Amino acid sequence: MLGYSWAVVCIILIPATFIGNGAFSNMLSKFSFMKVNPVYSGGDLDHSLNKGDMKVEINKPVFAALIGESSNGFVQVKWVIKDLPPSISDTIDFDKNGTPDFSVKIDTKTGKTEFKAIDKNVLGLRVSSKVKESWLIRVNIKNPKKL
Repeated sequence: MLGYSWAVVCIILIPATFIGNGAFSNMLSKFSFMKVNPVYSGGDLDHSLNKGDMKVEINKPVFAALIGESSNGFVQVKWVIKDLPPSISDTIDFDKNGTPDFSVKIDTKTGKTEFKAIDKNVLGLRVSSKVKESWLIRVNIKNPKKL
């Protein structure tokens, strides 16, 4: 009798799960413990700078690892502006220590990016790309806690 009861419950539950899959996933995504991995999101916003009509958003460094932190990671920098200028030239101090960490010159028409590491913990450019009405770069860095 118990087996037949369980079979009836499963016959009802399985189609309901497939039909309500979108609604269930939306409900799960609203829970506070559900979070997009910073490897995909670029990390949380650390600080932003207003430079005229352009806003520069600098995210917290990401050192993703299965357990703890990795020895290398990246920092994401995003230039937000309604109409991208033909080029973006900037010097970034992502760790807020008062000295520049790297400089970048981006040709927004061709996507060509010139990158110059200034700080010893900056390893190089990972990606440079247009995203909607912004331009973002990800820069490979060393974890200062693992030096």
